[in-house]
Amino acid sequence: MRLQTLAEGRWILAILFFLALASWFFNAWLSLLFLLLIFYTLFFFRDPDRKIPADPNAVVAAADGVIKDICEVEETEVLKAKMLRVGIFLSIFDVHT
Repeated sequence: MRLQTLAEGRWILAILFFLALASWFFNAWLSLLFLLLIFYTLFFFRDPDRKIPADPNAVVAAADGVIKDICEVEETEVLKAKMLRVGIFLSIFDVHT
């Protein structure tokens, strides 16, 4: 597992760590809640190793989830062309990379 995307959540981890440390002086049970949130944040920003299929026509998504729609859209800002958009629904337990 790579930790490169964990950098995007580092400010969340820093705040949670500070809250866990500060709450330890007031209520140890409250700090346990913040420690659990730290572990959940680490879980949320994980980046597991993927096995990419050898098929050259395969489409590999950057995230887990369920494909909700595939449709053709007109991209007008950058490429100014018709593109295929793949909509993926992510639950809170899916990998968000």
